[in-house]
Amino acid sequence: MRTLFSLLLLFLFSFYALAQGYSNNAFLNIGLGGTSYKGDLVNQYESWGTTFNAGLLLNNKKRINGYFHLMVGSVSGDNPNYVYQQNLSATPNTYFKTSLFSLGYEIRINIMKKDFFNIYISPGIGFLRYNPKDANNVSYAQQFSTRAPNETYGNGCVMLPVKIGANYFIKSGYGIGIDMGFLNPMTDYIDNISQWGNKSGKDNLLQINLMLYVPVNIYLKNREQKKAR
Repeated sequence: MRTLFSLLLLFLFSFYALAQGYSNNAFLNIGLGGTSYKGDLVNQYESWGTTFNAGLLLNNKKRINGYFHLMVGSVSGDNPNYVYQQNLSATPNTYFKTSLFSLGYEIRINIMKKDFFNIYISPGIGFLRYNPKDANNVSYAQQFSTRAPNETYGNGCVMLPVKIGANYFIKSGYGIGIDMGFLNPMTDYIDNISQWGNKSGKDNLLQINLMLYVPVNIYLKNREQKKAR
């Protein structure tokens, strides 16, 4: 927890430092959304967990721009009838819930960009932290009976998100946006199950976000006015 808090402070400080350098063409954004899981327990996206997002969009180019972001949220999965079909005596978990924390960078490629509206695709790379727990909020990491013998894993991985989104800006510079896409974590342990899984491939997360964009130059101007009082 202390490490996550330190990373969050470092990331927010980096936002501020970058924002000052790109104040005329940058936006701070905050947003709320939902994240859904698909993996060994559940083979379709159905249950949703709340997600909070924040980021810095460097919007100085017409076609390709950078976007730094962080995400905090949770996701869960539940399948009380789940069994490992190749070994009916196996004892995999049938439920999990995990917190999510990620830091990353995306390249926003504008498919269409007008003065007040744009549509984009956004591939990226980031780090995702997760920690699947049982219904009593106990981590599965040390519950070895829920996995195959000698099967262990860490609680962090690389993710390769791909999203599509749209933004609309008013004359004052403020904007609203929506995006959706797959986070593509490079792990099969979001749900604590891998070797005792009935499907091949990694777990995945689908995310939908609603966002508010605040022009950095307005934010900095308001901040200076408060200092002058």
